[in-house]
Amino acid sequence: MTFHANPAQVFSALQEAARRTGFRYLSGDVSTGTAMFTSGMSLLMFGDKVSARWKQIAPGTVQVTLSSAQFGGVGWWGGSGRSVDRLSDELSVLLPHTG
Repeated sequence: MTFHANPAQVFSALQEAARRTGFRYLSGDVSTGTAMFTSGMSLLMFGDKVSARWKQIAPGTVQVTLSSAQFGGVGWWGGSGRSVDRLSDELSVLLPHTG
């Protein structure tokens, strides 16, 4: 997804989108363009973990990539589904798309 925003605005919007969709902020750094969110109460519980990466591709334009993995007490297995879609949809409400 590509938005008319700066990296700090993307970071803030991601945190708000996560809050609105029931995800908890785990870690991130606006300067490195990364953030991690979870739907579980702790890393050992079942749920989804969503990773966000963003980079400024032009002045006032930032590209955002979201990916997801489901997890539980015994390990990880790949997945990309509704959790990424929910977060993506909410982010699209908060930030203007390019084009």
